[in-house]
Amino acid sequence: MRETRRWNAGARSLALALAAASALVLAACGGGGGGATTGGGSEVPPSESEAQPAETLVVGTEAEYAPFESVDANGDFVGFDMDLIRAIGKAAGFTPDIRNMGFDALIPALVSGQIDLAISAMTITDERAQSVLFSDPYFTSGQAIMVRTGSPIRTVDDLSGKKVGVQASTTGQFAVEKQNEAFQKAGKAAAQIQAYPHSPDAINALLTGQVDAVVIDVPVLEEYLKNNPGAGVEVTGPPFTVEYYGIAMARTRTDLAARVNRALAELKADGTYDAIYAKYFGGR
Repeated sequence: MRETRRWNAGARSLALALAAASALVLAACGGGGGGATTGGGSEVPPSESEAQPAETLVVGTEAEYAPFESVDANGDFVGFDMDLIRAIGKAAGFTPDIRNMGFDALIPALVSGQIDLAISAMTITDERAQSVLFSDPYFTSGQAIMVRTGSPIRTVDDLSGKKVGVQASTTGQFAVEKQNEAFQKAGKAAAQIQAYPHSPDAINALLTGQVDAVVIDVPVLEEYLKNNPGAGVEVTGPPFTVEYYGIAMARTRTDLAARVNRALAELKADGTYDAIYAKYFGGR
């Protein structure tokens, strides 16, 4: 979702000015504990970043989901989500320490306290919200079907009796499972779900004929088509679901959720979000 909320920039500037003034008063009254010293013993006023060091928060992601998260040739985390969480961290006063892990390990890692945040094109669902706290939505997406070129499969109804590849524990899998319930009620054969650890595994299974179709978030399928012209696959149509991505954290971290939501709103209001979006998806 791309709605923006305008924040009172004047009030924020006044608050920052008052905070700076307070810091100067405390430095004058605090003796020798506030800054670094030169070789001659005189104090050097700390820079703003030194006076208020950024908190480091561990951020989990599954970095095999371009264009949202992946690892480049230099070993750096890149993608829409990665740029966004770094911008949110800058606005909220923390440095993200990004860790790569399996998608289905993200929520358990949040619950156990191994990570502070998870951003990984994760759809907000009622089931997940029973275990974790989500930020405000930051992206609208949906599930689509990819098939080999010339396949008769066009819609979810055509998945009846077919082998369908999905990434395990994702809303792609949940969408096919829900469709199977409809097939059962209609007396039709269920789709045979083949779950893979990562979305590229599911796409490779389609390319090699192990499955008849894959169901994955449409931006990921479109990214694959853009980077692999002539691969002999196609997306059959627009998304057949509507989903909203959120940044997840432990349910006890309401303070962190408030910080993330404030930062996200600021990025939407000042144009930073739109710039990151345009970098990966173009304008809309």
